[in-house]
Amino acid sequence: MSEPRTALFHGTFLGLEGAPTDAREGWLRVEDGRIAAFHDAAPADADAATPLAGVTMPGLIDAHVHLAMDGGADPAGRLRGETQNATVLGAIERMGWQLDAGVTTVRDLGGPYGLAQDLAAAVDAGRLEGPRVVGCGRNVVMTGGHGHFLGVEADGPDGVRRAVRGELKAGAAVVKLMATGGVLTQGVRAGAEQFTEAELRAGIEEAHKADRRTATHAQGLAGIKNALRAGIDTIEHGAFDHWDDEAFTLLTDGAQPRWVVPTLAAPDGILKGEGRVPAWAIAKTKPIGERHRANIAEAYRAGVTLAAGTDAGTPLNPHGGLPRELELMHEVGVALEDVFAAVTRHAAAALDRAGAIGTLAPGAHADLVTLDGDPLQDVHAYARPTAVVHGGRRVR
Repeated sequence: MSEPRTALFHGTFLGLEGAPTDAREGWLRVEDGRIAAFHDAAPADADAATPLAGVTMPGLIDAHVHLAMDGGADPAGRLRGETQNATVLGAIERMGWQLDAGVTTVRDLGGPYGLAQDLAAAVDAGRLEGPRVVGCGRNVVMTGGHGHFLGVEADGPDGVRRAVRGELKAGAAVVKLMATGGVLTQGVRAGAEQFTEAELRAGIEEAHKADRRTATHAQGLAGIKNALRAGIDTIEHGAFDHWDDEAFTLLTDGAQPRWVVPTLAAPDGILKGEGRVPAWAIAKTKPIGERHRANIAEAYRAGVTLAAGTDAGTPLNPHGGLPRELELMHEVGVALEDVFAAVTRHAAAALDRAGAIGTLAPGAHADLVTLDGDPLQDVHAYARPTAVVHGGRRVR
């Protein structure tokens, strides 16, 4: 699975340097697994090029997944009941599903025992075929808080600081803190404040000192604002309450780049699973479905930058389901060119990988997906991948 030293692809490309939404026919040259150049005119070795029939764009980025979770009706229950070996094997299989969908980078925002870090290292070393993984390891949660079964529990600013340092020591590429309760932890009130602003600030300071981005599970408005005032980089979900002007100002004031990762597919999957998904999860999700969609629509109109992410692995929200998330984003009013940005360069920036992924610029990883259709004209084109290239090597 080592990357080829050179490769040449011919086709129609989107995401090129300087004009990411202009489709251009030409030849894309790869050296050492990275993009070396784009040729508008046929180069001398054009006869050796691999043709890509369709529209080829940067590989898709899913900025919120849980590789340890299977996306079945009760993934948290299954995870708690299976062996560690079963979890690892399942995660490897799910990475294949992501590649099949054209997803060449994922950000794993919560899993057990350093699984995401080990998967990332295996992919980077060429020992495992799968998308690049940016992993947080274990979530940092208050005692008994949302996702505690996948997290390290901590209380008070000093406790949170210590927990974050431990996750950084374990190799976390991003730190995730839980600002509010959530749907999939039984007995926890979804959307309620959990970590205080002071606790969040302590954890965020530690991550930023180590040059790591931070993400927060934040569904209720008070917790969202706590996290934003504390300096968080990405807000995940945002499903509860009507967002107010203060929240939009904090997200767009320019003092610090911020991103919202909508994960509209998560409640969509749960609500379609009534009768299969645990009843308590259905009951917590029913009040928020439309509010979640409205919040994302209002945030987009207010100029908030969106990065595409699914929360893959949650109930009936399968790995490789990113095209559904993009369809839902477009349904709530996100323009097709901004959907394209959300799943490429904006997601790359949110992951602190701008210039390395999400673009076809020279120096970027040669991660590509070819679609049967133009995603700037038809959002459903994302669901029709015909070829996937990872590090310059065609893998699908």
